Amino acid sequence: MQPVHRLALAVLLMLLALPVQAAVKMRPYSGIGVLQLSTIGVTDQIPLYDDPGIARCCKLDINSITSLNGWLFGSEHEPFLLVTAHKGNWLEVELDDAGRTGWVRPERRWSYLPWDQFLKGRLVQFLRNSPKKQMQVVAHPGANDGTALTTRQPMKVIVAQGDWVYVLLNQNSAGWIRWRDSDGRLLVGFSSVPAK
Repeated sequence: MQPVHRLALAVLLMLLALPVQAAVKMRPYSGIGVLQLSTIGVTDQIPLYDDPGIARCCKLDINSITSLNGWLFGSEHEPFLLVTAHKGNWLEVELDDAGRTGWVRPERRWSYLPWDQFLKGRLVQFLRNSPKKQMQVVAHPGANDGTALTTRQPMKVIVAQGDWVYVLLNQNSAGWIRWRDSDGRLLVGFSSVPAK
């Protein structure tokens, strides 16, 4: 074997020996709100449409929603979907981490909440893949300098104002954090139940 081929083979073997790390999940787009599904009376699949009521494209498996819910919404009993748009009674929802969407007509037992209503009273934490410069509490919305926070810091949302929420960090500390970035991607994940 020629020296060049030996070197190429050695490099290839070294690359194969490197540990494979799981890809970091993209932070999903926040959209306009959240749809909480009720699994009561729902079979294992929900029909989806390319356009509201016109072109049925596929079915959404209720069990596939849990992968998004697990890291974003905690261990909620009823699954959530992020809502990106609405037309009449129809809601466009994100189907997966890749941002693919489909239209669904909500059933009576399902509950759609715009972000300002969904966020109020919730416990939030920064997602692990949030940019460090965004993970800070500031004195007012839009301020650049604040106190750095970690992904383990739970915060109770008091009020939402655009991309910002006023949070209670503990009994003696409060301030403003961004809950979504300027591109509309989520910076925080949510507890499974609203805080009391």
